Amino acid sequence: MRSTIGRESTTFGFSILVTAAFGVLQTLHGTPVMAEIFLYATGAVLSFTLLEGLLSRGFLHPMPQHHTGIQAMGTSLNILSVGLALAIALLIGTLVTNMAAWFFAPFIGSIVYLVLESAEIALAEHILRARGDAQADEVTP
Repeated sequence: MRSTIGRESTTFGFSILVTAAFGVLQTLHGTPVMAEIFLYATGAVLSFTLLEGLLSRGFLHPMPQHHTGIQAMGTSLNILSVGLALAIALLIGTLVTNMAAWFFAPFIGSIVYLVLESAEIALAEHILRARGDAQADEVTP
Protein backbone atom coordinates (compact mmCIF):
# COMPACT_ATOMS: atom_id res chain seq x y z
CA MET A 1 0.00 0.00 0.00
CA ARG A 2 2.84 2.42 0.82
CA SER A 3 4.39 1.82 -2.60
CA THR A 4 1.13 2.32 -4.45
CA ILE A 5 0.10 5.46 -2.59
CA GLY A 6 3.56 7.03 -2.84
CA ARG A 7 3.85 6.28 -6.53
CA GLU A 8 0.32 7.27 -7.55
CA SER A 9 -0.40 10.40 -5.50
CA THR A 10 0.30 12.89 -8.30
CA THR A 11 -1.91 10.91 -10.66
CA PHE A 12 -4.63 10.71 -8.02
CA GLY A 13 -4.55 14.48 -7.49
CA PHE A 14 -4.70 15.07 -11.24
CA SER A 15 -7.68 12.72 -11.54
CA ILE A 16 -9.52 14.60 -8.82
CA LEU A 17 -8.70 17.92 -10.47
CA VAL A 18 -9.92 16.99 -13.95
CA THR A 19 -13.07 15.33 -12.61
CA ALA A 20 -13.98 18.32 -10.44
CA ALA A 21 -13.06 20.80 -13.20
CA PHE A 22 -15.40 18.98 -15.57
CA GLY A 23 -18.15 19.38 -12.98
CA VAL A 24 -17.36 23.08 -12.63
CA LEU A 25 -17.59 23.62 -16.38
CA GLN A 26 -20.78 21.62 -16.63
CA THR A 27 -22.30 23.74 -13.87
CA LEU A 28 -21.21 26.96 -15.59
CA HIS A 29 -21.87 26.00 -19.23
CA GLY A 30 -24.37 23.15 -19.12
CA THR A 31 -24.01 19.64 -20.47
CA PRO A 32 -21.21 19.60 -23.05
CA VAL A 33 -21.67 18.49 -26.63
CA MET A 34 -19.36 15.79 -27.97
CA ALA A 35 -16.86 18.30 -29.42
CA GLU A 36 -16.55 20.00 -26.02
CA ILE A 37 -15.84 16.68 -24.32
CA PHE A 38 -13.04 15.99 -26.80
CA LEU A 39 -11.69 19.54 -26.35
CA TYR A 40 -11.69 18.97 -22.60
CA ALA A 41 -9.78 15.69 -22.85
CA THR A 42 -7.32 17.24 -25.30
CA GLY A 43 -6.66 20.19 -23.00
CA ALA A 44 -6.06 17.96 -19.99
CA VAL A 45 -3.71 15.60 -21.82
CA LEU A 46 -1.86 18.26 -23.80
CA SER A 47 -0.71 19.95 -20.60
CA PHE A 48 1.19 16.81 -19.59
CA THR A 49 2.51 16.27 -23.11
CA LEU A 50 3.93 19.78 -23.38
CA LEU A 51 5.50 19.78 -19.92
CA GLU A 52 6.95 16.28 -20.32
CA GLY A 53 8.39 17.23 -23.69
CA LEU A 54 9.92 20.39 -22.28
CA LEU A 55 11.30 18.82 -19.09
CA SER A 56 12.69 15.75 -20.86
CA ARG A 57 14.34 18.00 -23.44
CA GLY A 58 12.30 16.72 -26.31
CA PHE A 59 11.69 13.27 -24.79
CA LEU A 60 15.43 12.56 -25.00
CA HIS A 61 16.23 12.37 -21.28
CA PRO A 62 14.58 10.39 -18.49
CA MET A 63 12.50 12.20 -15.91
CA PRO A 64 14.17 12.15 -12.47
CA GLN A 65 12.26 10.89 -9.43
CA HIS A 66 12.65 11.84 -5.78
CA HIS A 67 12.78 9.15 -3.16
CA THR A 68 9.46 8.14 -1.66
CA GLY A 69 9.89 10.10 1.57
CA ILE A 70 9.94 13.38 -0.33
CA GLN A 71 7.11 12.30 -2.61
CA ALA A 72 4.97 11.21 0.33
CA MET A 73 5.39 14.52 2.12
CA GLY A 74 5.06 16.64 -1.01
CA THR A 75 2.01 14.93 -2.43
CA SER A 76 0.29 14.95 0.95
CA LEU A 77 -0.14 18.67 0.26
CA ASN A 78 -2.27 17.90 -2.83
CA ILE A 79 -5.20 19.74 -1.31
CA LEU A 80 -3.36 22.97 -2.11
CA SER A 81 -2.41 22.15 -5.70
CA VAL A 82 -5.79 20.60 -6.51
CA GLY A 83 -7.72 23.41 -4.83
CA LEU A 84 -5.83 26.24 -6.47
CA ALA A 85 -5.82 24.58 -9.89
CA LEU A 86 -9.57 24.01 -9.58
CA ALA A 87 -10.01 27.69 -8.70
CA ILE A 88 -8.08 28.57 -11.88
CA ALA A 89 -10.33 26.27 -13.91
CA LEU A 90 -13.35 27.99 -12.36
CA LEU A 91 -11.92 31.41 -13.22
CA ILE A 92 -11.28 30.37 -16.82
CA GLY A 93 -14.72 28.82 -17.08
CA THR A 94 -16.23 32.05 -15.82
CA LEU A 95 -14.19 34.35 -18.07
CA VAL A 96 -14.30 32.24 -21.24
CA THR A 97 -17.93 31.81 -22.16
CA ASN A 98 -17.61 29.90 -25.42
CA MET A 99 -16.47 26.43 -26.45
CA ALA A 100 -12.82 27.39 -25.80
CA ALA A 101 -13.47 27.11 -22.05
CA TRP A 102 -13.67 23.33 -22.48
CA PHE A 103 -10.07 23.32 -23.75
CA PHE A 104 -8.43 26.06 -21.70
CA ALA A 105 -9.88 25.26 -18.26
CA PRO A 106 -8.36 21.75 -18.08
CA PHE A 107 -5.23 22.77 -19.98
CA ILE A 108 -4.29 25.73 -17.80
CA GLY A 109 -5.72 24.12 -14.66
CA SER A 110 -3.54 21.05 -15.22
CA ILE A 111 -0.43 23.14 -15.81
CA VAL A 112 -1.12 25.06 -12.60
CA TYR A 113 -1.62 21.74 -10.78
CA LEU A 114 1.68 20.34 -12.04
CA VAL A 115 3.61 23.51 -11.22
CA LEU A 116 2.12 23.67 -7.72
CA GLU A 117 2.67 19.94 -7.20
CA SER A 118 6.32 20.53 -8.11
CA ALA A 119 6.49 23.37 -5.58
CA GLU A 120 5.01 21.04 -2.94
CA ILE A 121 7.70 18.47 -3.71
CA ALA A 122 10.38 21.19 -3.51
CA LEU A 123 9.00 22.27 -0.13
CA ALA A 124 9.12 18.67 1.11
CA GLU A 125 12.71 18.41 -0.10
CA HIS A 126 13.59 21.60 1.77
CA ILE A 127 11.90 20.41 4.98
CA LEU A 128 13.59 17.01 4.89
CA ARG A 129 16.96 18.59 4.12
CA ALA A 130 16.50 20.95 7.11
CA ARG A 131 15.75 17.89 9.29
CA GLY A 132 19.07 16.39 8.21
CA ASP A 133 17.71 13.74 5.85
CA ALA A 134 20.74 12.53 3.91
CA GLN A 135 18.53 11.43 0.99
CA ALA A 136 16.69 14.76 0.60
CA ASP A 137 18.68 15.72 -2.51
CA GLU A 138 18.68 12.27 -4.11
CA VAL A 139 16.84 11.71 -7.34
CA THR A 140 16.96 8.77 -9.68
CA PRO A 141 17.70 9.64 -13.29
